[in-house]
Amino acid sequence: MIFKKKKRQLSFIYNDYAMHMLAVSSNDLEQATIEGIPLDEGIVVDGVIEDELSFFELLKEQVKKYGLKGQNVRFFVPDSTVMMKVIEHPQELKGEEAIKEYVEMELGRSIHLPFEDALIDIYDAQAGDGKATLFATSADEIQKLTGLLADAGLSPVVADIKAISNLRLLEMVMPNIHNSITLITDWSINELSITIYSQGEVEFLRYQTINTERSKWYPKHTEDAFDYAYSDDVMNYKTALMEPLSEIDRILNFYHYSLNKGEKSVGNIVVIGDSPELLYIIDMLESQLTLPVHTLTDSVITSKFPNFKASQSSLIGLALKEVE
Repeated sequence: MIFKKKKRQLSFIYNDYAMHMLAVSSNDLEQATIEGIPLDEGIVVDGVIEDELSFFELLKEQVKKYGLKGQNVRFFVPDSTVMMKVIEHPQELKGEEAIKEYVEMELGRSIHLPFEDALIDIYDAQAGDGKATLFATSADEIQKLTGLLADAGLSPVVADIKAISNLRLLEMVMPNIHNSITLITDWSINELSITIYSQGEVEFLRYQTINTERSKWYPKHTEDAFDYAYSDDVMNYKTALMEPLSEIDRILNFYHYSLNKGEKSVGNIVVIGDSPELLYIIDMLESQLTLPVHTLTDSVITSKFPNFKASQSSLIGLALKEVE
């Protein structure tokens, strides 16, 4: 059994292919342990839980196997359900909680969202400037997941936005990210999340699926882990990557010309994620664009977080979140 019998903080993530959990008994991530299991096709689709019973049974099995009952757990809001917008607020409001209370009062009045029952979060990069970034999602998906976690014996304590979690980590391992406008691409097998980050503020957020057949991917196990391999000609998957790669170029132009009237442009691209074709993606970006492309490598991660890999960056960022 890998987990010790003491109070731990759990960080839980999942996608169409796997669920992973990080457990740590203190603030020292060097002592953390990570476990994961592959998911069968159809349990999670485009990041949304479709087969709740199968998901619950697998989760309950992991809780029992590692003695996690009663532990606090944090998790991500599904990327596909998240929207963002920059809002203005009274400058005298101090702290993200005060801004959040203001937004909740203004919902349906000066602030409008496409959800009837929304859950919101605030990211305030610069206190006192009268601006903040509002993230919102439908409450239905969050209630579904928190219900499954609670039924499996865990105690959900916080839902985080993956884009913010990635920034939390990148600010630690790539401190120069503040020096220019940066486009961050987070790649998994069938999903791409794009964030544009400028001087501490999130200015753009986009989620896109990658058109690949789930049935052609299978888990390949090693001694203590697993990853996914493609059973077909890999060129078919690389062809599917052409559309999201082209979308990045379109977003760069949209940000420069439409959003900022030619006055601002992205200066760097950062590539992160657990896609098995990440090296190919990096090569294509470097060949198609004139911008510098930076990669979150294993060596960059281990310089700050020994015993971790770059493919585990999302779990690390989630584990770094401070819970009030």
